[in-house]
Amino acid sequence: MKKAKREQKNLCWLLVKNRLMAQLGINIFLYEKDTHKRNGKIATTAAIAFCFIVMVSYCGIMAYGYAHLGLTELIPGISMVMSSLITLVFTMFKTNGEFFGFKDFDMVMSFPVSVRTVIHSRFLNMYIWNLFFTMLVMLPMGAVYAWFSKPSPGSYIMWIGGIFLTCLLPTIIASVFGAGITAFSSKSRYAGPVSTILCITSVIGLLALSMTATTSDMGLNKIIDPETGHIKEEAFLDMAPVISDSLNQVYPPVKLFSDAVVEERISSFLMFAGISISLYILFVLILSMGYRQINTALTSHRSRDDYKIKTLHHGSILSSLYKKTILRILKSTVCATNMLIGCVLAVLLSVAVLIAGPESVMQSLGMPDDISIVKNAAGYVIAVMVCMTNTASISLALEGKNIWLVKSLPISPKVLYDSYLLTNLTFTIPTSAVCAILMSISLKVSFIGMLLMILTPFAFSLFTAVAGIFIGNRMAYYDWQEETQLIKQSMMSLTGMLGGMILIFILGVIANIGILPFHGNMITFTIDILLLVFTIIIYFRESNYPIKE
Repeated sequence: MKKAKREQKNLCWLLVKNRLMAQLGINIFLYEKDTHKRNGKIATTAAIAFCFIVMVSYCGIMAYGYAHLGLTELIPGISMVMSSLITLVFTMFKTNGEFFGFKDFDMVMSFPVSVRTVIHSRFLNMYIWNLFFTMLVMLPMGAVYAWFSKPSPGSYIMWIGGIFLTCLLPTIIASVFGAGITAFSSKSRYAGPVSTILCITSVIGLLALSMTATTSDMGLNKIIDPETGHIKEEAFLDMAPVISDSLNQVYPPVKLFSDAVVEERISSFLMFAGISISLYILFVLILSMGYRQINTALTSHRSRDDYKIKTLHHGSILSSLYKKTILRILKSTVCATNMLIGCVLAVLLSVAVLIAGPESVMQSLGMPDDISIVKNAAGYVIAVMVCMTNTASISLALEGKNIWLVKSLPISPKVLYDSYLLTNLTFTIPTSAVCAILMSISLKVSFIGMLLMILTPFAFSLFTAVAGIFIGNRMAYYDWQEETQLIKQSMMSLTGMLGGMILIFILGVIANIGILPFHGNMITFTIDILLLVFTIIIYFRESNYPIKE
């Protein structure tokens, strides 16, 4: 019996090891002979490492700010909440594709391993990634806390132990959330689209709940001097108990961890550890009961035995490729939820501004209530969110190992690229138009201002879509193991999303801070026209560019 358990543990770690090696691309670094692919992986790793450095620096500076204001005791709770939120966001949309519906399900289940071993290995993979993100937050904040508070050795031990426990509970919550959605959608004939709709609806619900929970009384406008921009230390110190109580109410484990570290209560730490580990064991036991059935329902395809062809519609090659691409994205829960979240955020913000009013939204976010600045910047804000949706940058790579079928079609590369552009613009252009109209009504802008508010996200949407084709043609690869690797960990996805956001932010700042001796509307109009010109130039240059091998 003990020998069998030991073998299952070894197989579990072997599955985790192989999966991590595939996700990290270690074999590409060690054995890849294609210099372009290897250099692309190195560039991706360097870009991600830079983001991690920025994240560590930000967390350390934030903790130093709290400590400088005499709020050192808040650091443990804030670090835990930040880590938990990051874990929740990064894990919520990985369940479908990590636990369920993964490509090699049949092969993995054919191994001499139990269902629980497979669940353990899949969960451990997510846990290891989340543990890494948790360390990026809690280690620098813990170092600042230790420097200012000089705690006993017991606090160090409980902080380090808390790092391993902090990411466990939100990983379980996100996994339960994803498992519930997947189990419900697996009963439907259209499991993929139903799961996608449920995930996006859940995000809308969570964001709407957080927005309604935020009030002007808790806004940053009470602790920041609107004239100087400096923090009012007295007001901030008065709000410290409110912040602490809010954290404890929103996420009760925060109190257990804070009590364990700050007041050195071992009983609180043991309770925190016991709750986290018990929930994990319970989660594995419950999930293992219907694990095979859910995956079978997701990976099986239903067909009607009474199907009869009635009307056969004939369409152009472009329309066929367009339908294939858009359905490919919408049917993939991982792809749809990650790539379309920007459009969802843009609509949510526009509706919130329309319903609550721009002043209320700005106060709740702690922004200055200068409507004139908001009117000029609104088009750029919409563009930043909408251009997070850049499906064109990954559409070519999504073809995967079936790329040879696309290359064998009697079509020019332009037709294929046009289908990718139309797919991208199907999501971004209507969203831009709706958000711009809602913002124009909310902010009561002039007719010229409304036209600019529509034109700005429209121009950026066209530019980023065409730039996505350019990126995909240079960085696409087809031997990916899973969609998560392509969508979240590839250089083309990172460049397509962050590149557009950074460009919009820079141009928005230039247009609105008054460094140029022209009116903001004139600068914005000039930027839009130049973007459209560059878009046309790039489009014609890329139209006949050969499909990447």
